[in-house]
Amino acid sequence: GVGKTTLAKHIHNHLLENTQFKVYWISVSQDFSIEKLQGDIAKRLRLDLSNVDDEGARARRLRDAFEKMEEMVVLILDDVWEDFGLDRVGIPLDALNRRLILTTRSLEVCNRMQCQSKFELKTLDTEEAWGLFERTLGSETSLDGGLKDIAKSIMERCDGLPLGIVTVAGSMRGL
Repeated sequence: GVGKTTLAKHIHNHLLENTQFKVYWISVSQDFSIEKLQGDIAKRLRLDLSNVDDEGARARRLRDAFEKMEEMVVLILDDVWEDFGLDRVGIPLDALNRRLILTTRSLEVCNRMQCQSKFELKTLDTEEAWGLFERTLGSETSLDGGLKDIAKSIMERCDGLPLGIVTVAGSMRGL
């Protein structure tokens, strides 16, 4: 709810629009398995792994596919809940032309996966949260009477989480 995926989407879109990089987006989520992740990456690379049952063989095929790419490759793994070996999946990061960006709720996952750079997204303070609430609500919605107090109370319950604030403010639009 602090905007990890939103920030990653902005990076993804920026890279697609402004660079010659090959950019691949994979949603990992809580129902993670090596086989599922390998399959999702293979689909994005247009690689058929349907007849390869062995995890190691699948990893080699993915690694080979990545290594054949001459342009810069950026792989974005969104919503990683648990650590895993990149080599076990088939994600090579040993060359200058490959980068991995991952989003996770867990600093421990970053540490175990030996992330080189970590960026922690924090919740908004009360003033920033109220500004986001008002911008999302829009000028066409009036908070007259007791509505402003109710809105502030609801916004405070979002605890500075931008996703919660945007969702609540959006649902109040037009009241």
